[in-house]
Amino acid sequence: MNTHTHLLDPNNAATSWLMRNAMHLPRVDALEGCIVHLMSQNELSERDAELHAMQAYAELNCLNQVATIDAEATTSYLVVLRTADGRPVMFTADDLMKMLDNARRNGNARVVNSESRTPVVVSQ
Repeated sequence: MNTHTHLLDPNNAATSWLMRNAMHLPRVDALEGCIVHLMSQNELSERDAELHAMQAYAELNCLNQVATIDAEATTSYLVVLRTADGRPVMFTADDLMKMLDNARRNGNARVVNSESRTPVVVSQ
């Protein structure tokens, strides 16, 4: 049984900006706008702004998703996804890099900021 609670906080600058401005934008555009906003209005470094924007985007994007990332089981080289019935699915860093390489070959991986080349977003 999934007991995950979403960390949606309307007072969180990234969540608030995304909810007001980016709900119908493509992922890359939503993240870019949020990152720029966080850097200019909240004086965050680019790295911190990227992280806050990605986390808020994921929370909003997965609002109705019952599968979750098992943070306790996940390590530096392993991501454990728990399906709706709690079944673990294993993704190693190598698996994820192969998926990213495949997305790049198929034109489905885009960078948000063309100057820094980060973060990379994979579209479905």
